[in-house]
Amino acid sequence: MKLNKLKFLFFLLLALFLYFTVSPFVLADNTGKRGLEINYPPLNGIEITTSTTISEYAVYFFSLGIIIAAVIAFAVLTYGGVRYLLSFNNPGAMKDAKIWISSGAIGLFVILCSYLILSTINPEIVAPSIEDVKPISGIYLINNESEKYYVAGDKNNISFKASSLEFISDEDELLSVFVCPEETFNGENSKEIKNNGGSSVSNVKSIYFLWHDPGVYLYTKSGEGTPPPPLFLQIGANEIKGYDNRTKSITTKDPEDGSSYLSILFSEPNFEGEHGIGVAISEKDFSISNVTGDGISSIDVSNVVPINQSSSGGSVTFYDDIECAEKEENGHSEEVKAGDSPGGSSLSQFNKFGKSIKFNAWDVLSFEIKRGCWVIFNTEENYSGRSHIFKGEGCYSSLKGSYVYLPHPEDGRKPKIATVFCNP
Repeated sequence: MKLNKLKFLFFLLLALFLYFTVSPFVLADNTGKRGLEINYPPLNGIEITTSTTISEYAVYFFSLGIIIAAVIAFAVLTYGGVRYLLSFNNPGAMKDAKIWISSGAIGLFVILCSYLILSTINPEIVAPSIEDVKPISGIYLINNESEKYYVAGDKNNISFKASSLEFISDEDELLSVFVCPEETFNGENSKEIKNNGGSSVSNVKSIYFLWHDPGVYLYTKSGEGTPPPPLFLQIGANEIKGYDNRTKSITTKDPEDGSSYLSILFSEPNFEGEHGIGVAISEKDFSISNVTGDGISSIDVSNVVPINQSSSGGSVTFYDDIECAEKEENGHSEEVKAGDSPGGSSLSQFNKFGKSIKFNAWDVLSFEIKRGCWVIFNTEENYSGRSHIFKGEGCYSSLKGSYVYLPHPEDGRKPKIATVFCNP
């Protein structure tokens, strides 16, 4: 019975402690607007307010923990004393009461001695001073009272009334942010704040971060104009919803490991193009403005190195018969593998990274991809015809009937060129 009472008392005190300590953190998001719901008494020179830092919380609740421990010890001592007074002529109850009294006295003595010893050795131990942990990335929103509200990334439903904005990240990490007056971010109704110092803002309800990460950036306005924010990609997209046939300028940022992002733009979804591939981008931090043509509906993005620098051990083999085989008579096949010298295409970017094969003397009917390589076909040698890209290992048993192969008398469409690329 005694053990159950102790458990009950312990869990009751723990629940009360957690409620009063955790509640300010749970309700922290709107405290700047409506204030604290609980008024905390000053302790150790610290008073809990809406601007209290984490370090001040730590000092406050450390001091509070010592006080609570002392109160519990005193309560146990008092409870034992009351039980002793009420246990007249009951030896068992008197013995139990003495245990409570001695436990409370020992606990109180230990707490007081610990406090005195620690304060004698180093007063900082009982009144710790913890430096604020300052964020190293993101931004601050600042109001008219110079109070700061930290934002680490994209955020909706912002209630803090900001009048200015301060960048923490440098421009190499964070290009800009887009602020929006709507609670759910709407890129079309946003304003870009470039990372070139502080800036005044108003009515900020949501925010979008444009990090300067390696990849491809598609803009709907010429000269990388905004809004809306650019579409950022590090992998291909068979559809670019919201940017379909709207892309007007493109920027590529390559990784720092020496590889490059090769972007192949298609005028149709699913990596197909009726009138060529549009634009291929593969230069170091390359930028192309004023994209023209039939528009862009899908884009393939791959991390590549020049094929002669690839260590993937992959290859693509082309065959003049179906099922990845040569014809029985005068059969022909040709292999392009990692380590081969790049070149052979009329596109300068392809010349730098890939190796091209032209099918003038023979027709390709099937091909096989091995480890880390991939291929794009076109029905015209200058890549002005239909294009289609193939990725994924294995044997592609027949090109007949595909997007780039339809040997009809009125059409005669079939691959005239293929370019092979390999991953690092």
